[in-house]
Amino acid sequence: MLLGHDKLKKTFARLVKDGNLFHGYIFFGEKSVGKASFAKSLTNLLEFGKFDESSGVLTETIVISSKTESESIGIDEIRNLKHFLYSKPVNSLKRIAIIDGADKLTNQAQNAILKISEEPPETGLIIMVLENTDSLLPTLQSRFHKIYFGRATSRKIKDYLMKTFRIVDKEATKIASLSFGRTGRAISMATSDEWKSFSKEAEMFLARGSNSETIIKEIVDSDNRYKIKPFLTEIISQACSDPEKNYLLLKSIMKRMTYLGDFNVNKRLQLEAGLIWKI
Repeated sequence: MLLGHDKLKKTFARLVKDGNLFHGYIFFGEKSVGKASFAKSLTNLLEFGKFDESSGVLTETIVISSKTESESIGIDEIRNLKHFLYSKPVNSLKRIAIIDGADKLTNQAQNAILKISEEPPETGLIIMVLENTDSLLPTLQSRFHKIYFGRATSRKIKDYLMKTFRIVDKEATKIASLSFGRTGRAISMATSDEWKSFSKEAEMFLARGSNSETIIKEIVDSDNRYKIKPFLTEIISQACSDPEKNYLLLKSIMKRMTYLGDFNVNKRLQLEAGLIWKI
């Protein structure tokens, strides 16, 4: 189910009905606000006539993404994409390529997409999904329509959680508040036992008034039973409920997270390096 993008849904439904879709779009906005879900729902509309994520196989759609956070999307994948897009669709109005995490495209890959967009296939559609358009070449950006995806309201998220997952009012309110308008994050929080565990432990750290060095040290001493980024992200989200009180903690943890991300080593060495770092 799409959440929080009703106007965009109506706009694209009309474009499909009138046959006025552009050859390519850039869906951009913060992480977990529903960009990729919207793209997949649009492809389902083109193939099956329903504007929602498909539970079946979309035979006229290909999704390209990097396999890991550090891996780029290279030119070979885009070369294969060209053949796919220029083939006529059988079961859909378009053949669609979704590039999820388009900020990982190499310059060569971006130039290959640019060449496709200069002579776009009549029945082809490219949707690039990413957080920030600054990672794309200006010439490539100029060939695509940019569509911004914002956050959903806490009220919409709360109502959705209560209706879809049968979550009680108090819990739905808490999740909606901590999701910061990001529907993907809210759904993960509602369905993940891991998040519930992280949430309780984050509350414990904050109740004790722990500083960032203490938190990192306890993670090191725990033999890495924590997943570093999700757990620290949960501490940040809860600390943001009182940013004035938790200002120094927020500043320190966010800087430490940036610092830890610069080390391509195992988790324990990352964390131990984080203990050395000071504000």
